[in-house]
Amino acid sequence: MSPCRPNTLLPALALLGIATVAGAEPWIDTSNLALRAEIRYLADRGLIRAPVNTWPLMWAAIEGDLRAVDAGKLDAPALNAWQDVMRHLDFSQRPVGSASITVANDDNRFAGFGDQYRDKNTVALSYSTLGDRWALKLKPAWVADPDDDEEFRLDESYLAGTLGNWVLSAGLQDRWWAPGWDTNLALSSNARPMPALAITRRDSRPFRLPFTADYRIPWTVTTFMADMGTNRTIDNTLLWGFRLNFKAHPRLEVGVTRLAQWAGDGRPSGFSTFWDVLLGRDNCGNDGLDCGPDGNDEPGNQEAGYDLRLSVPIAGHEFGLYYQSFAEDGSDSSTKFWTKAQPSGGIDTTVSLFDTPVLMYVEYTDSFTDCSGRPPGIGDCYYEHHIYRTGMRYEGRAIGNLYDNDATSVVFGMISQMRNDVSWQWSLRYAELNNDNSDAYPGEPNGNTVTEIAEDLLMLSGKYQRIFGRWKLGLGGSASHSSFRDQASEEDYVAFLDVEYLL
Repeated sequence: MSPCRPNTLLPALALLGIATVAGAEPWIDTSNLALRAEIRYLADRGLIRAPVNTWPLMWAAIEGDLRAVDAGKLDAPALNAWQDVMRHLDFSQRPVGSASITVANDDNRFAGFGDQYRDKNTVALSYSTLGDRWALKLKPAWVADPDDDEEFRLDESYLAGTLGNWVLSAGLQDRWWAPGWDTNLALSSNARPMPALAITRRDSRPFRLPFTADYRIPWTVTTFMADMGTNRTIDNTLLWGFRLNFKAHPRLEVGVTRLAQWAGDGRPSGFSTFWDVLLGRDNCGNDGLDCGPDGNDEPGNQEAGYDLRLSVPIAGHEFGLYYQSFAEDGSDSSTKFWTKAQPSGGIDTTVSLFDTPVLMYVEYTDSFTDCSGRPPGIGDCYYEHHIYRTGMRYEGRAIGNLYDNDATSVVFGMISQMRNDVSWQWSLRYAELNNDNSDAYPGEPNGNTVTEIAEDLLMLSGKYQRIFGRWKLGLGGSASHSSFRDQASEEDYVAFLDVEYLL
């Protein structure tokens, strides 16, 4: 998408003074962290049997479980959570238009699940509707002085249709493929959504395991092919994504993820190339793969991994233990399918505050790993590739870990949706960013997108949101302290205001 100035649209939006989106959709997107926490709570209580660690999450996957709940048997926290999710379900089936504005004094440095803005000062309109077999959402938006120079955007717009138990879609959607609350190593909503074609299983009707009496495994699967655009070392690189998510046990959820960059300007792009990518034959010398005399015919750049989440009842509380292992493909000289696996994991639990569920979590993530052929203590390989040198990044942000590569983070957070249409969240994070103080391929559009030098960061951030009739107001911000090895420390303060109005 090339930058342009929507001169005919902007005056109307400026008069409204507002911008964001809500509406009739077949799935739950990544914009509402409090709603996700409620769904997680109901799943841990056994009221939702579908896997819920792949987002967008299809409403059809959880609707049957929600409508089967006997509300009269629920305690107050579960009843409040169930009622709020049901309100969102009913609202999702209505055609809705909205307008909103986000005003901030700076860009959002780390855009996680539930963060509704990346760039400061954004104005947008939205309309969404759905029929029996189709769904449509349009969200034209304008951003003042964006880093990627794309002032006019259609992020979150799509057209989708149903074929049997499958949903086919074309558009720009944020995705979050992991159980992590703060970040994840695979695919997050940190970067802007890429234009993609996708197919997703509509509901999670279970698979019955053969030779068992009645052992059923609910499962979902989704795959997409996206265009990573221009302003890259290899323009028009394609990104293939695949995600399988299933409940191996009512208390154990498993996810398997693959991502692969391939094709692009001047690169092999035929079916045989994608077949090699699909089979994992994309490292020179692997299974006799011939990459040419200079190695530049290597088919692609892959990442793959798995994640687990186990729910454990302890002293009347459900504790969730989650873990993700995500790996790059083999190194330049490796014939292994993938190497350099890195971990992310945490623990969460939900407590009751005034009969309202409040989710608390502690999470650790590490994207730093030493690479063969580099000096000791130097990483510069996670999210990187010797051909696709812009790496697993899009429009200046990593598509996975919020903190990009060579980073470790520890985060404590709390999330809640109160009964009086109030939701709130806050987190305290400590992160060691680019801690090898190096980049494999420095300089835009390549290199670490968070910081060019090593940085130790301590950040407190939060958000408060309340609904007044047709109005939804969100207020939040962050305060951070950064220290560096060879320069003075810095403090940074960010405040933002979201205002949304249903038309």
